[in-house]
Order: sequence, then C-alpha cells, then structure tokens
Amino acid sequence: MITKTLSVDLQPHGILAVALHPGWVQTDMGGPSASICTTTSVAGLLNTINGLNEETSGAFLNYDGAVIPW
Repeated sequence: MITKTLSVDLQPHGILAVALHPGWVQTDMGGPSASICTTTSVAGLLNTINGLNEETSGAFLNYDGAVIPW
C-alpha cells in the first residue's frame, strides 16, 4: 500500500514508485534450486527499472517486468 500511496503522492513531482520482486534467486538464501541466477535477476531488474513510466508507477513488478497483482 505504501508503494501505491507514494506513487500517487510523488506523481506531481515526476517521481515514480514501484515495488520490485527479484525472483527466486540462486543465493545463500534462495539456495541452489532457485530458478534464476543473480546475473539474470539483476539484468531483469535493471531493464524493468529503465522501462518504468507513469502507467507502471504504483505497481508490483517481477524482475522480468511482469505485473504481479496486488
């Protein structure tokens, strides 16, 4: 809810706000069975961040840019 509220409050200032999910990443926490490596997660997050716009502001987005329903 804070992300959605921030997106509305900061919109007049041209600031976008999103919540990002890095995916299930092969780290000490995610373990070796996780579905993606750190390189894939980070590359996806950077692409998603670079593609943000007013329409995606306030959304919950997966590392690959897919919208995760609230």
